[in-house]
Amino acid sequence: MSTTDLERLLYTVRTDFQAEAANIAAFAFPQTKFRLLARRIGSTHAALILPKSQFQLLSSEIGNHNLTIVFKSQNHALENFQANFFPKITTLTLLAYYKDGTANLRYQPANNYDWFNARGYKITRPDSIGEKFELLARKFYPFFEEFFLEQSNHS
Repeated sequence: MSTTDLERLLYTVRTDFQAEAANIAAFAFPQTKFRLLARRIGSTHAALILPKSQFQLLSSEIGNHNLTIVFKSQNHALENFQANFFPKITTLTLLAYYKDGTANLRYQPANNYDWFNARGYKITRPDSIGEKFELLARKFYPFFEEFFLEQSNHS
């Protein structure tokens, strides 16, 4: 899928796509109304999301057809988070601030979870957001995967 294809797709299906993404977010944040910002990201931006040591190993595989959605709470800034989907490396990341700093959940199929801080060091699952993010990862991954598979079949 080319960059323009993805941009066209996000524009044409934006309402349905964002509505479904917001419905998934409601599993973990049922009382929160989110404003969603979707954009494509390339491998250079992925370095800011994936832990540095892992990015060096994966940079050639990441490509430029990745998706970022920022969920901005209309009420509570602590509920803001970002979802990043990397279809080429079958990885979803969820990032958020919590009481001890920044937490980054890296999820791959078969419930493979790894938690990192902002510097790329592994951390234990944060008490405040850990369970919610692991639930969201299990829900978002198949949704994003289906979205990207559908679009690559139309390209």
